[in-house]
Amino acid sequence: MKNFSGLVVSCLLLNSRSVIASSDDPTAALAIVNQARQAKGVQPLTWDPNLKTYAQLWADEMGSGRQPFEHAPASYRPSQGENLYEQSAGQCDAAYDNPLQTAMRAWLSQESLYTGQPITTGHEPWLHWSQCMWSSTTRIGCARAYSISEPYKFFDVCRFAPEGNINRFRAVLKENASLDQDEECGPAKGQI
Repeated sequence: MKNFSGLVVSCLLLNSRSVIASSDDPTAALAIVNQARQAKGVQPLTWDPNLKTYAQLWADEMGSGRQPFEHAPASYRPSQGENLYEQSAGQCDAAYDNPLQTAMRAWLSQESLYTGQPITTGHEPWLHWSQCMWSSTTRIGCARAYSISEPYKFFDVCRFAPEGNINRFRAVLKENASLDQDEECGPAKGQI
């Protein structure tokens, strides 16, 4: 019985450490994306609590199993870009403790796939990166939800405003900073 109670205490301590470590996760994720934007001469993003709320609603839908892992319909995110990330990780894994940082690093790692071309199909393999770096995007809000049916699986959602990934435009251009989106161009279609 003594060993069992020690195990319970250890698990409780690990769980409380995870919660504490995760509390700085959104701030760190914002710092990561802003460092990447600064390196390209792009203005930093600011945290938007409303976008975080919208992101949380969609993350909760996926975490509950009511929605599959896919983008929210455009009607749920007017004028908002969206990046999604899902992963299963062990409880003491850094990805589990800091899922938004893990997602942001994964999205930014797509930079190596981008060679400066404009978006043409909406299926380019670097669209997560380009949404993070889109010059006219100024605000971000991110949230995570853990799956209720699969232990250690989490869903991250970041919403961006104004949305980026506009067809026929490049991600990191000063001209995008004052870009007014028209319906003809629209955001990229397909899974981002």
